[in-house]
Amino acid sequence: MSEQPDTVPAGWYPAPDGGQRYWDGTKWLDIPEPETKSSSVSRKRPSKKVLIAIAVVGLVAVGGGTIWKVSHDASVRAEQEAVALAAQIAADEEAARLANERAAQEAEDENERALRARAVTGIESSVQEMAEEHVEKGFMTGPVLDVSCSPVGGGSTDDLTEVTTVFQCFAATKDNGDGSMSGFNYHATMNWNTGEYTYGRGAP
Repeated sequence: MSEQPDTVPAGWYPAPDGGQRYWDGTKWLDIPEPETKSSSVSRKRPSKKVLIAIAVVGLVAVGGGTIWKVSHDASVRAEQEAVALAAQIAADEEAARLANERAAQEAEDENERALRARAVTGIESSVQEMAEEHVEKGFMTGPVLDVSCSPVGGGSTDDLTEVTTVFQCFAATKDNGDGSMSGFNYHATMNWNTGEYTYGRGAP
């Protein structure tokens, strides 16, 4: 191998055998070739503190997820309970409203029955006046002792679905002494919608 020029700086240079030789700036030196450092970087095993820190972070993440789920479930239960409570309150209010309506209707019906009972008394008074006129005119014997009117066919003034009621009236003119009375038949018809009635002598 030819000598390198003086201008070549000292250092390691490739040799023909594939290795390296050292040039000190003036001549080649037979010194051992230096070991080359591995280009690979060795990986250090994580320290115990690092492993503990990673484990703590993992536990915090898992614990945070668990806490979120528990909180979410509690929120869902609270919402469901609130909905159920609102539904129960609405049901109670509706039940109270219906109960009040029933009570009001019952009071109204009771008042209507009382009015009908007084109307029957009015019919009996009218029939009695007519019967007394008939006695006075000689159409029948008297005096008129009592007048009673009852719905025909087993009807009742308590049946508020009836629009009209036909009454059979009896004008008693004689006490038979055995608990029975003799007299004359009258009739009457009441229209409950208008509050007007008609009446006359004879059976309905």
